[in-house]
Amino acid sequence: MNENHKLGLYVSYYLSRFSKIAYSNLGYGNMFETHQMIGELLSIPTNTIRNWRDEFDPLFGHRAGWYQRPMTQSRLRVVEALEELDEISIRAIVLDILKGKTFNNVYEKEQLISLVSEKESNLEAGKFILRGPTGRIAEDFFIKSFNNNETPFLGKLIDCRDYGCGYDFRIEGLETIYIEVKGLAGDTGGVLFTNKEWQVANDKGVLYYLCIIKSIESQSILQFINNPADKFNPNKYIHTVIQVSWSVSEKELNL
Repeated sequence: MNENHKLGLYVSYYLSRFSKIAYSNLGYGNMFETHQMIGELLSIPTNTIRNWRDEFDPLFGHRAGWYQRPMTQSRLRVVEALEELDEISIRAIVLDILKGKTFNNVYEKEQLISLVSEKESNLEAGKFILRGPTGRIAEDFFIKSFNNNETPFLGKLIDCRDYGCGYDFRIEGLETIYIEVKGLAGDTGGVLFTNKEWQVANDKGVLYYLCIIKSIESQSILQFINNPADKFNPNKYIHTVIQVSWSVSEKELNL
């Protein structure tokens, strides 16, 4: 895979994750025109850009064409690198990539290529369900089940998903318990905890529950595991994640 192909994966991820917003903000026209322009700028066939976008689509629920194909290592690394960034930040990276030979920050370009080029990775393609529509469907199913009194919990359900606090829901009853929801497309598979989730699981102990929802595409099955930090001995992985920062030199500050 040459350099432009590696950079094209970042562009394709952006198109998939932000879909209509991405196409609009790039300003190249409709989907076909956008793929064509990106292909010309990066010397990549138009259909390749579209196919790469489709490979990321199962994570975001836009198109289902590549759903059954395990995600390769290079795609997984792009997801890991960009998943914490917002649309504006990823768009800036994409626009830099599409400048081609006028890429302003050579070091940034080398970093992007290096991330995709790493020969070794801690994740096996297709082994885990990444953050995406599976997780959202599972969380919505949990809410529905709780509201229908189909879970073993009583109390007031508090949605904490937007706060990054290490769990998805809090239930306030006789005692406060904490629920982390993970979804599996089938009836088998592993799950990933973020570092924050695992730390909170250890801290909360018996008040922390892992809710696994299996077969969410068909007949969903709920499984609750109390105090997962005490029951499991997971492997720890350290991932490289892109962070965007802006440096102002001492010279400029002294103007």
